[in-house]
Amino acid sequence: MNSPMEDRLRAALVEAGATVDTGALKPLRTPERRRSRVDLRLVSAAVAVVLAGATTAVWLGVRGDEHVATLTGPTGGQADALEMSIFLCSRSASGKAPSCQGHGVTLDQVKSIQKAAEEVPGLTSLMYVDQAEAFESFRRDFAHNQRLLDAVTVDDLRASFRLQLEPGTDPVRVKQALAPTPGIEDIDLVPSAASLPASDAQISVFLCADGSALPACGAERAADGEKIVKEGKGATTKQKDEIDALLRASKQVKSFFFEDRSTAYENFKRSYKDNKTLLAATKVEDMPESYRLQMRSERGDWSALLKTLRKQRGVASVVDRRCLIDAALAMARYRVSLPKGQDCQTSG
Repeated sequence: MNSPMEDRLRAALVEAGATVDTGALKPLRTPERRRSRVDLRLVSAAVAVVLAGATTAVWLGVRGDEHVATLTGPTGGQADALEMSIFLCSRSASGKAPSCQGHGVTLDQVKSIQKAAEEVPGLTSLMYVDQAEAFESFRRDFAHNQRLLDAVTVDDLRASFRLQLEPGTDPVRVKQALAPTPGIEDIDLVPSAASLPASDAQISVFLCADGSALPACGAERAADGEKIVKEGKGATTKQKDEIDALLRASKQVKSFFFEDRSTAYENFKRSYKDNKTLLAATKVEDMPESYRLQMRSERGDWSALLKTLRKQRGVASVVDRRCLIDAALAMARYRVSLPKGQDCQTSG
């Protein structure tokens, strides 16, 4: 059983997913795809909310719907052309995708998919990207992440069609029109790195709140893993002081600031000012307190600090924004997940 806050926000996200201003999602810069071993739904919700400075839906990401989470990002930006990718079935990469039934796409199916895509209302350009081209692009995009490069081969990627659509085109209708076409594994609306919300914080340290369902905060669940038998406790003043002292002593932390619930709520309202449904479902008490960290080196190894922070009393979760961006774009562009152990949002 989820908490009342989870249920309320989940319902709002589902409803908002049908009405969101998709023009706020900017187009891709390069055409590509990815393979999935982990649940992108965690990453999608985190990117849509954490990076914007709005933290409410962080906990929803574990079970939230992938496409709903992606489409409920902050709105209000200039309407841009949309990018969608049609991922084709691949015997090596698609795995057990129901739509592929264990088969790779055939040449006749590729032609049929191309013909169907060319008839999509609002289409301004269509590009085919084969596995080899996707792999080359993947290697360029993630040259900074050697662990990810080492984990992914050309067989992990899919061939795809990339569509550019006029502003205002309904991506849900496009997906509904194309999805029945044989040979398609999935169709997705894909943001560019530039469209991900900007943030001054490279690392976010979220604190426990009273009533938390997270084990890191002391919560306990029944044997079935559903019912909460003991609620977690919020971070105490002493625990906050200990975290503050740890951050001040770290040579890797350039600066940091504490964000209380009121500030987080104001950030949330600004980021989601056009999403009335989500705003109506969200209250200031839903917001977790957090520390936002700016690091001295963008490419530094923060693993030891992250591990220490995650073990601190009063810490609910630590989010590495750099990791989140890589995870979101790898999955959104290539259907590839980060390698095991390179988690972006982990509680202590």
